[in-house]
Amino acid sequence: MLDGKYLYLRQENATITILVRLVRNKAMQLTFDGKTIDQLAIELIQAYNNSNEPYYGGFSGGKDSVVIYDLTKRANVPVDWHYNVSPIDSQEVRDFIKTYYPDVIWDKHAQGFFGKLFLTNGAPLRTQRWCCRVIKECGGEGRVKILGMRTEESNTRKHYKCFMDNPSGGNWLLPIVNWTTQDIWQYIAERDLPINPLYKLGFERIGCVLCPFAGKGDIKLQLHYFPKIVNAYKMACNRYIENRLTDPKRKEPKHKTGEEYFNWCISRK
Repeated sequence: MLDGKYLYLRQENATITILVRLVRNKAMQLTFDGKTIDQLAIELIQAYNNSNEPYYGGFSGGKDSVVIYDLTKRANVPVDWHYNVSPIDSQEVRDFIKTYYPDVIWDKHAQGFFGKLFLTNGAPLRTQRWCCRVIKECGGEGRVKILGMRTEESNTRKHYKCFMDNPSGGNWLLPIVNWTTQDIWQYIAERDLPINPLYKLGFERIGCVLCPFAGKGDIKLQLHYFPKIVNAYKMACNRYIENRLTDPKRKEPKHKTGEEYFNWCISRK
């Protein structure tokens, strides 16, 4: 507990500063029925628990995953946690999971991401999110998946509920769906939970490098900190454009070089 103090996650040259103010003796904010939001989340996790089968937990290594992992421990319910290994996740994410969450199972669904998948679909875009289908959304079909998605993260998610159907079968349980970013950081600080070091470099969100939904600030940091992944991305863009230009069965691309295509992709973020 860090009563009456400020928790700063700041490093020199960071473009984003995350600030959490912890007021002395102030608990997590209350819900309409007088319970704190973490108490309500724990009750939701317990209420939807099927004793015949554990939850399927989705773990990414970001702040929201850290919170729901801790909430399920407090709820004392069975859950097997899964990290869908992504070829566009940084080494820092993988090291963080290995160090602090060794019980998380590593699943590999995205084989051939920079090969056949990229060559066929092109770069992931906001209007063409094939990457989520082969990386983030795989696994747990037919089960209740407990996830850390929140309504304030995007226009699509603002309509999400705490319990909803999974498009791939089964259901999603989203115990922190209505939490704010401030709520997340206050909970992490009050519970003294591990913090992914990428946040200390200024990243606002932790996820796939060059994600179509990443903010401009995160994209700038990714271009600087993850040159190997960025280079693999550029090479895949080159192969994609070359294939489009030489395959008579495919429509001629708008962009004539891989570099032009890559720059257009990241400018659209």
